[in-house]
Amino acid sequence: MTDVMIQRALRVCPACGSNSQRPLERYSHAEWNIVSCTLCEFVYLSEAPVYAALSEDLAWTKQFEKEKRRRRQSQPIVSWLDRKLRWRLHILRDNEWAYISTKITSGRVLDVGCGAVNRVPDQFTPFGIEIGKEAAAASDKLMRHKGGHVIHAPTIEGLTQFADGFFDGVIMRSYLEHESHPREVLRALHDKLRPGGVVYVKVPNFGTLNRMIRGVDWCGFRFPDHLNYFDVRGLERMAKSTGYRFQLKNGLSRLTNDNMHAFLTRP
Repeated sequence: MTDVMIQRALRVCPACGSNSQRPLERYSHAEWNIVSCTLCEFVYLSEAPVYAALSEDLAWTKQFEKEKRRRRQSQPIVSWLDRKLRWRLHILRDNEWAYISTKITSGRVLDVGCGAVNRVPDQFTPFGIEIGKEAAAASDKLMRHKGGHVIHAPTIEGLTQFADGFFDGVIMRSYLEHESHPREVLRALHDKLRPGGVVYVKVPNFGTLNRMIRGVDWCGFRFPDHLNYFDVRGLERMAKSTGYRFQLKNGLSRLTNDNMHAFLTRP
């Protein structure tokens, strides 16, 4: 059960706008239902917490720690193995925050859902948008030291405070799955990027075999703050429909990796 009463909003399909859906009972939670759009097959949570709850009670930093504790209690062996192996996996893993540097070399970079830190690579001027009140205040102090700043607001509202073509790049790492209106955010970001600007996106990969095997215990499920569940086709379709060129970075591991890494480029 959740610790607080959460005000909710019903959702239509965030990819195509249809209100025709079918339940995915295997993956649903006692309090939150996962559905699939009957028109475009996009998978999403049928209700979303209102933004006020995401700003305070359901800030992703709080939910992450809460979910980590829950998994340790409900899946102690799996959690123990994960902790023991994680450092080894990190030896082989690239620096995800630096992925944007492979596409652009300098300029202004926006970290959407930046949390309480500044992980924008040093060669860029960092900016952020963060809905968590405490996290936004912490990251704002860090980014102002580097010439940028952080806006505490829902993303679409925050983007209105920047001029069109202002950014050279955008980082959306572990963000788009939390956003109630992902298509609208991508469309708004398109205007704020200069031509040739790039968005780096990391999201849980609903198309992974691990999800099919583990069901609702898959690590990509987190209720209620993971609102959208992307597979490669769904992310590519949404990117192209909002005006971007799409490039999947980890195409060779698209069936085995729990995450997707992609570049969205404004022509």
